[in-house]
Amino acid sequence: MRYCFKCGRREDSETPLINGLCPDCYLKYRGVVKQTPVFEIVVCSKCGSWRFRDKWLPPASIEDILRRLILEYQRHFVNSEVTIAEVDEITSEYRVNKNFYEAIARAHVILGEKVVRKTSFGVRYRIIKTVCPHCMRKAGKVFNAIVQVRSARGYLSDEEKMYVRKIVSDPVLAEDIVDIIENKNGIDIKMITPVLARRVASIISRDRGAKVIETFKVRKYDPSRGKVKGVTTFSVRLPDLKKGDIVSYNGVYGVVEDIRSNRVSVIDLSTGERKRFNIDDYWSGRINREEDVEEKTYVVVARDSSTIYVIDEETGSMNEYPRLANLNNVKEGDKIKGYKIKGRLYMTRT
Repeated sequence: MRYCFKCGRREDSETPLINGLCPDCYLKYRGVVKQTPVFEIVVCSKCGSWRFRDKWLPPASIEDILRRLILEYQRHFVNSEVTIAEVDEITSEYRVNKNFYEAIARAHVILGEKVVRKTSFGVRYRIIKTVCPHCMRKAGKVFNAIVQVRSARGYLSDEEKMYVRKIVSDPVLAEDIVDIIENKNGIDIKMITPVLARRVASIISRDRGAKVIETFKVRKYDPSRGKVKGVTTFSVRLPDLKKGDIVSYNGVYGVVEDIRSNRVSVIDLSTGERKRFNIDDYWSGRINREEDVEEKTYVVVARDSSTIYVIDEETGSMNEYPRLANLNNVKEGDKIKGYKIKGRLYMTRT
């Protein structure tokens, strides 16, 4: 049978002795820390990011930073019988002198192997403000990657320009952008990080079926370190293809229904069937966009099991057309699209 040599409390399974002291006396006479922890918190004065183990992490509150530092470095300042399990809060922050602040950390600690207690201890810290490498490069307009967005037609439409601006407005991507230059050919996006530039190119490729070519141009070589620095260029070429365009493939005409995830969905104008192609079929020339197409709108006035009867909205002339799969559910009063291609009329739902 053992007893706490300070208060005389008898040891039991719930309150084991720790170096001859019961848990309460241990905290009272020895405490959690063998010395007050002192931290240096390096923060970027531009973006608020902070440095941890030679890496720059996203902005965080001083309380959250202290929590992480206490848990990470506790072995340097806590007594050997103590483990800090969780830092509940940082309170009572005040300035000690010109350089240092102090605060109280309230935490759950484990004494020995299994005794859990809630206690508090003091911490001291100072904040060092500097400029992180990311902000230094951005201020100096130093870039390591360019995303060049172009179109197969030779220029970007207003809708395509708006789409690109929306992509780069994402906060994570916008933070990495040094400059955006719009010219008659398209948009150039200068970025600090090639990884994020590659993400921009991948998003556009995924959404719009763009063709991406990646190249690297050496800017500087450091022979002492064997390290090459340069600019990675992502040439992103949008297809001259959109919903509603008429295309031809294997001698058949169709209307583009959708372009998504590098897939082109086309309605066959001869059969009304839906067909899907990989965007590579466009880039390889298997699918071609038709330019010489006369487009009209017709109104359905009657139908039977095999034929629909329509009126040209402009001229009022009557036309008959086979009731294909894509026209199977049309009814009187519906409007449908008519496409005249090389003298032949094709119709589909609007």
